[in-house]
Amino acid sequence: MTLQFLSEMTIHPRPRLRRFGRRLAAAACVLLLLSGAGAEAVAQDTTAVVLRPVPAKTKKGQKHAALVLTPLVQSDVAEIKIGGKPVPIVAWTPLLKGTYGLQLVLLIDSMEQIGINEQFDDIKKLFDGMPPNVEIAVGYLLQGKAKITQGFTTDRKLVGDALHVPQDTAMAKNDNGNPYACLRDLAAHWPNPDPKKLRAVLMITDGIIRNNQTPQGGDANSGGDQQDPDVVSAAAALGRAGIMPFPFYYLDPVIPQNRSEGGPLDGQNNFDLLASTTQGQALYEGQFAPGSFFPLLNRFYDVLQSMAVATVSVKGSGFKVIDVKSSRDDIGVMAADGVTIGNVLASKK
Repeated sequence: MTLQFLSEMTIHPRPRLRRFGRRLAAAACVLLLLSGAGAEAVAQDTTAVVLRPVPAKTKKGQKHAALVLTPLVQSDVAEIKIGGKPVPIVAWTPLLKGTYGLQLVLLIDSMEQIGINEQFDDIKKLFDGMPPNVEIAVGYLLQGKAKITQGFTTDRKLVGDALHVPQDTAMAKNDNGNPYACLRDLAAHWPNPDPKKLRAVLMITDGIIRNNQTPQGGDANSGGDQQDPDVVSAAAALGRAGIMPFPFYYLDPVIPQNRSEGGPLDGQNNFDLLASTTQGQALYEGQFAPGSFFPLLNRFYDVLQSMAVATVSVKGSGFKVIDVKSSRDDIGVMAADGVTIGNVLASKK
């Protein structure tokens, strides 16, 4: 089924290609090793690398940049190096409608009144438009946990029926406080983990950290609001589990008093930091909550559709730095900073 969403929207913040140090990259950016038996299995010396096209250049300090939504093709990649040595690409497939399965978790903030203004209809259209290689699960952010209410399935009606407006959202006891704690919980307890499938999470929340021991944005020693330790630790956990995050910004127009800490830009800055270290994409437009989810969900689909999976042949073990060179002057090719040879996705604990 083809996703019938709005036309492409080109102006939006892309993940910053800043480096937060190789040590953080080693923790936050781990790729999936595909192995197994059967007709579709690949040899154990092959590793799947998820790639996405990005603008070739960005002005220093520029936060907003045009997304590259044209699907990446193999000829766009001049060379892939792992551990400083060129590795051959033995297979190439798009992320969507490709040969590898993608497990997608939708996480909805239980403190937000999402669904009262036809947002669920927009989400169901996204579900219906996903290709068969995408399995979807539904969960809610609740008190620092990711509560999964519908496990992975390709039944689009089943996951659509799992959407509901949370109850008692004004009660302080239900306050999530920190959506990034929920992401760490999801990384540690991924539902039905399959090492042969890729992973992504679409999280709908305002991104604001509340009730922390440290103020929003962290203290002076943590680098300020650009390197909040809660966000960085969530990024590291997602990276170790091979999960690409797509935080979707939504802030209720009427916020209960106990939810008034922080502000829209705090949440959006957190989203940018999370996405910049994990190969994901922050999804927002301006400081205000979208009246319709349609345009941003369309953008999310287009980003996924632009990405590709390169299967490379590589030997050895341990963590290796990965470098990708584009064959084009007008676009770059983004990958994780490193790959652990022989790695498989973290199992459910």
